[in-house]
Amino acid sequence: MKILFLYAYEYIEPIGIMALSSFLKRNNHECFFIDLVLEKDYLSAVKNIKPDIIAYSITTGRHTYYQQLNLKLKKAVSFISIFGGPHTTFFPEFIEEEGVDVICRGEGEYPLLRLVEALQTHNDYTGIQNLWVKRDGKIYRNEVGPLIEDLDSLPFIDREILNKYKHYQKQHRRVMLSGRGCPYRCSYCFNHAYNILYEGKGRIVRKRSVSNVIDELKYLVGKYDFKRFHFIDDTFILDPQWCLDFCEDYRRQIGKEFIVYTRVNLVQEELIRELKRAGCITVLYAIESGNDHIRNKILERGITKEQILNAVAIYKKYNLRTYVQNMVGIPDETMEMAIDTVKLNIKCRPDYAWCSIFQPYPRTRLWEYCKKKGYLSREEFDESYHKKSILNISHRMCFENLHHLFSITTAFPFLLPLIKIAIKLPLGFIYFIIWQLHRAYCYFFKVKWLDFSEIFIRE
Repeated sequence: MKILFLYAYEYIEPIGIMALSSFLKRNNHECFFIDLVLEKDYLSAVKNIKPDIIAYSITTGRHTYYQQLNLKLKKAVSFISIFGGPHTTFFPEFIEEEGVDVICRGEGEYPLLRLVEALQTHNDYTGIQNLWVKRDGKIYRNEVGPLIEDLDSLPFIDREILNKYKHYQKQHRRVMLSGRGCPYRCSYCFNHAYNILYEGKGRIVRKRSVSNVIDELKYLVGKYDFKRFHFIDDTFILDPQWCLDFCEDYRRQIGKEFIVYTRVNLVQEELIRELKRAGCITVLYAIESGNDHIRNKILERGITKEQILNAVAIYKKYNLRTYVQNMVGIPDETMEMAIDTVKLNIKCRPDYAWCSIFQPYPRTRLWEYCKKKGYLSREEFDESYHKKSILNISHRMCFENLHHLFSITTAFPFLLPLIKIAIKLPLGFIYFIIWQLHRAYCYFFKVKWLDFSEIFIRE
């Protein structure tokens, strides 16, 4: 069977697609990859491959783009379409969209393999766990199966599938995942809904063994030329002993720079010290809101200002670059509360202060809260967390302007009095350009998030 994965370049390796490809290849199936940005004529490329299945991994906001693309391809090529990823996991009604044949909820390795095998042997595929299937005008809705318990049993992700594009080969960072699952239940995040979906289906939080991760890292260091690793685990320091063991082996056997996500209530000085010794250069952490009520009652973070400031002091002690995540335009938030977030960021002095305009994701508790309180007039999904709010809130323009001016105000605190006035002016386009320029500077020179080679796409 020929399985084709489609993806539009977003400055990072598509780790989910690579994981599925390696699993299918281990089971003797042909996998292909087309990047819709880098491929000069993707329609001709699809026709040349003649795939049996075209697979998409989609997020809320980008789902419409891929659905429309799928409709276009359906007019030119015959295939079965399957959509997976966060959007279909939490909004499986996507199966009702025109041209969508199958959607997958949750982990995709075994469901996709079983679909491929059923199609290959001409057997019924409407009862496969995790899949919702549309066939002959009827929709078959199946429960999710158990989580994969032993992550070491999975093959290393298939990076070779991307090598047809030189642009991926020259990326300065390689994305890694050392585990799956998050135990926290923040109201705005998909993790709490994911945990409910998989209740009774196995351990939510699972970790690969240190030796398994190190073996993959050694393989990559020997095969590719790049500068650093980027671990995208939700919370890299969740298991302190695992983290310490990893740092010891990484320092002795790998030695490259790397980036990790942390959570401030889990920060211990020993962990941060050993991360630094091992080669960590940048840590990410989330404040989200500087207002205690919004952060802990609305967002349900369960984190105090003291924990934030204590963790930041430890990061600074070991000279780690910091990238902090925030939101504005949150339900029940006032402009004064949003300014509290700016002020707390100023105290933390991050190398880059990321800010999103809050977007309610389907089936999260905060999504339900937005509907109940009238913040959402309809089920709207939009990848607009850089540009606009989709909520029915007061002072919407001010929140959007504050988003655009957030990072530069954090970097230059003397601007704060001026910013309080500027956000009231209808100059959003100018502010948006300021944000983009400041973000680019910080990504290249402060937190080492991007390299110039990744911006100028040449194939």
